[in-house]
Amino acid sequence: MSGHEGGNVWKESFDERVRKEQREDDTAAWNAVTGLLLTIISIGLSLALFTVWACSSF
Repeated sequence: MSGHEGGNVWKESFDERVRKEQREDDTAAWNAVTGLLLTIISIGLSLALFTVWACSSF
């Protein structure tokens, strides 16, 4: 199924209110996942910088 056919099926299967709710749910989930990934990356980068600092200090 191509992207365009899938979009048509989605539009035909759900009314505008339900599609809007689905998009809002998808947005919330995407924001949660990207926020979690950015947090993990930030912590990892902080630990890496701390390790470099600790190794160079001693």
